Formats: sequence, structure tokens, C-alpha cells
Amino acid sequence: MRYGNCISHKNTKYIKTLKHIGFDYVETALAPLYYAGQPELSDFFDALGENNIKCEAVNNLFPGDVALTGEKADFGKVESYVSEVFEKTKNLGFKIVVFGSGAARRVPDGFPKERAIGQIIGVINHYLIPAAEKYDFTVAIEELHKGVNNIINTLDEAEYIAEQVNHPRVKIVADLCHIALENTDINAVKKLCGKNLIAHCHISNPYNNYFYPHESDSIECLKLYGSFFCALQSGGYGGRMSIEAVCGGLASGAHTDFPGWVTEDGDKIFYAESKKSLDFMKGLLKSKTNYAERVNL
Repeated sequence: MRYGNCISHKNTKYIKTLKHIGFDYVETALAPLYYAGQPELSDFFDALGENNIKCEAVNNLFPGDVALTGEKADFGKVESYVSEVFEKTKNLGFKIVVFGSGAARRVPDGFPKERAIGQIIGVINHYLIPAAEKYDFTVAIEELHKGVNNIINTLDEAEYIAEQVNHPRVKIVADLCHIALENTDINAVKKLCGKNLIAHCHISNPYNNYFYPHESDSIECLKLYGSFFCALQSGGYGGRMSIEAVCGGLASGAHTDFPGWVTEDGDKIFYAESKKSLDFMKGLLKSKTNYAERVNL
């Protein structure tokens, strides 16, 4: 498995940190890159090149002002945005485009959900698949739990759309946070891996403010992490896993050996949490790890 971390393209100093720690790639949000000026883009590209690490995945595909569903959906605007954003960012070479975009796909009150699903399928077929073929990436549909969105809330719903589209460049994200908060049976992850529909994964602590996953998390979380990794491994998944989380669950004092360029308190917290999480996740993939034994997995 390849491990990445989600950061803003503006946090170029974190790119050096992630490479030093041992992450395989960076993930960032696509929509902000669309609005970024050339100096910002150049800084991000340069930082990736200088540290010999790639931005292999992007999330936040559509900004909130590009409506995908409802009577006010503007497919001319969708077409223009898709054309421009991928041309602007093509040199990043990302392979995964996460289609979450909760604000853009939110269904207006009173609008039939079935029609909204049809609109989303149309966006994928008419605009995203041609872009995916032209720029060589896979669209990964992300389930978003009901607390943050009102459509495509479960793996089953994401699977339905992927199967309706039925294209090799359209698959699903297995996001542990949304899976847990929708009380989805973790065996669904294994099933979707077996159907070759999982293209990407996200992880965070779903029960504690979306913090970085750590060995020190609750037993409930440790069991969830272990079950998730077991489902992926037994399903034959060998793709990417990105931390999509918030710092704050682990004090920087838990780590004391910082490189010379890591001096600010916030940078130390990011370094410590990222390193602890990466070490933890790599341990989860090993059979009979101390983490698994500790929670009787």
C-alpha cells in the first residue's frame, strides 16, 4: 500500500516534512488550485520537485458554486470548469481524483433524489470520463455521511453510481470516517475490493474530531482501524491510503527528535502526528501486530 497525507497546496513547507517522514505521495484539494494564481501553483510544483515526491491524488473536485444537482444545475459551467481545471493542473500528474464535493452535489430541498442521482451520473459520463481519459486519471466517488451531505452517503450508493456508469475509470473511495459514521458493515469494503471498485482510501479518527489515527486512540477506534485494514488486505487492495485528518489529537511533546527545519510549534505538531500515524498504519498491515493482539482482532 502507498501512503499519503492531505495538505493545502499553500503549505509547501509540509511537503519536505512528509517526504522526510516516509510518505509516498501528497494529496491536495483541486478546486483551490483552480482559483490559485501562477505564483502559488509554481511554489507548489517546485516544492514537490525539490523533494522528489508527487501529488498522486486530489480531492475537492468541484467548488461549491458549481451546482451539480437541482433546477439550478449549470452544466455549461460544469463543462467549462472541468476543461479549465484539468488543463491548468495537468502537469501534476495525479492518478486519483476524489469526487466528494459535498456543497456542489447537495440536493436542493424538494428536488427528487432520483433526478439528482441521474444528474450526477450525467456529469460523470459527459464531463469527467472524457477528462479522465485525456489526462489519465481515475474518478473515485466518495461517500459522505448524512451529517455533511444528503446524497451518496454510503458505499452502497457509491457502488450503484459506479455500476450505472460502468467505466473502468470510475470507481469508489473507501473513507473510513464516512463508513463508520454511517454504521456501514466493514465487510462491504472487502466485497468492493473483490469487485475491483475501490480506487482510493481515506482515514481519520471518526469518533474524535477527525484527528490523525494513532496507537493511543480508543479501543473502539483500534478495532475499527484493524477491521478496515484487514478488509482491504483480504480483499486484495494494494492502492493508496491518504490521511485526511485534523491535527490536535497528539501533543508534539510525544516526539522530540525534530529535523532542524521544523521549529514552529504548529510544524512540530504536524510532524509528530504525521509520523506517528504513518508508523501506526504500516504496523496495521503486518499480521499479528501488537495493535491487533491488543484489541483481540
